[in-house]
This record gives sequence, structure tokens and C-alpha cells, in this order.
Amino acid sequence: MNDEKQHKFNERMEALNKKYCQQLPEKFLAIENSWIEYQADLTNESALELFYRLIHTLKGTAATFGFIRQADICFDIQKILMPIKDEGSSLTTNLVDQIQEHIYELKVNINTPAQNIED
Repeated sequence: MNDEKQHKFNERMEALNKKYCQQLPEKFLAIENSWIEYQADLTNESALELFYRLIHTLKGTAATFGFIRQADICFDIQKILMPIKDEGSSLTTNLVDQIQEHIYELKVNINTPAQNIED
């Protein structure tokens, strides 16, 4: 790639990254709301599925844009949810506490994303 094309490519990637950063609070809010909905009724499989899907999606997009810490937090939440979603395991108080801690950490990291970008 010549220098001009590389420069244009870098500008587009920077613009995409900036737009993604601007969308992170909204993405987190959707995750937080879906978690609240699931906690209100732990038998609600569609609420669990939505929460899982939002976490899974954020994990992938965060990793794609270089937000490794956010992706790792989402992966940790996914590991907790997999047996519940796939095997019908119970969501214990301990697991709820772990998810809550991860959600709080995610919230803190989403509010300071620039500190988490890896080159």
C-alpha cells in the first residue's frame, strides 16, 4: 500500500474507532438493562439469551477495535453464563455477585476506553 492509501486507510480506521468509542456507553446501557431484566425473572430464557448475546457481541467488537480489557471482562461473564445458558445450571448468589463485579468493572472501563487501547 502506498503512503497516500495507507494514510487514508488509517484515517478511516481512526474515524471508525472514534465512532465505536462514542457508542460504548449505549452498548453498556443495553447490557446493564438486559442484566436487570434477567435478574427480575431468572426463568426468562429470552432475557438470558439477550444478555448473553450483548456480552458476546461486545466481546468481539471490543477485541476488534483493540479494547482488550473490555473484551476480557465480557469473556469472563460469558464463561459464567455458558453453563446456565447451555446446561440449565442455576445462577447462584455467588455467580450473581461475580457477574455484578464484572459489570461494574466493565462500566468503569467503558467510561475510560482510551486508557485501554492496545497498539
